[in-house]
Amino acid sequence: MDEIFSDILPLSHTDKLLLVDRILASLYPANRGVEAIWKDEAEERLEAYDQGDISTADEKDIFIKYKR
Repeated sequence: MDEIFSDILPLSHTDKLLLVDRILASLYPANRGVEAIWKDEAEERLEAYDQGDISTADEKDIFIKYKR
């Protein structure tokens, strides 16, 4: 394990993050059905935004609105 860690240390921050992402993906495989549903939802929301059907809100305003 120490040897692996030594090999990782010189990597760039980006490469380290990509490695972490791959390790996490191996521990928690994506549910393809859920991923497909979220992909469709994101595309629909973007299209609605591009067409002016929905607007955006400032994150600060949302946090203020829902602050408990």
